[in-house]
Amino acid sequence: MEEVIISLKKFKTSKELAKLLARLDGGGGQDYNVSTNLLRLYQEDLIDRSEYLAIRAKVLMGHYFGRMRQCYPDLRGGLYFYDMDALRIWNASVAHFPDMFNEYTQGLSVEQDVPDRSPAPVYTSHAFGIEDVRRSDHPIAANHREMYEQASIQSFVTLPLLNGTESIGYQFISARCPRAFMEAELTFFSSASEYLIRELASIKPFMIRQLEQSR
Repeated sequence: MEEVIISLKKFKTSKELAKLLARLDGGGGQDYNVSTNLLRLYQEDLIDRSEYLAIRAKVLMGHYFGRMRQCYPDLRGGLYFYDMDALRIWNASVAHFPDMFNEYTQGLSVEQDVPDRSPAPVYTSHAFGIEDVRRSDHPIAANHREMYEQASIQSFVTLPLLNGTESIGYQFISARCPRAFMEAELTFFSSASEYLIRELASIKPFMIRQLEQSR
């Protein structure tokens, strides 16, 4: 935690903050005792409210992915923001995926995933799954097949992150082998992520600005 305090004192630019947030492992590996010290940083004006909420959300995501790994060790997951105006997807978490899959961190254009007369890809508003990426003829599987194969993703399911009626993005949960995702699994992921949605909704504009500035 002292390293975090020193970094926050020394670096106040957006780019340095983005680097700091990236060091908070979204896989739950480290949380630097943030839960007991983060509020103190905010109260001492070392971070502003947006920064406070962003770091808090990073820690909560780490706990969420840690729980996922305990219950479903064969699955990998990530959380993504959807920018409706730019038709781009942004990586909201430090997902445990190979680097080539995380071009989402740079803002991946998903125009090709948006059907005619639709405001957004289906995966931002409804559960959507592909049981076998290699054999699927669905346009979304075809659009990203090469990237999925490079990341050893052979099946996946997405679940929207709904803040009331507004979608702020989606969960992406994948496996290295073809498989169907059971109703009990989808219920677990939806229920376990509910506590994150309000946190993520409050920081979405801030986080997208940080990601854009750090490109």
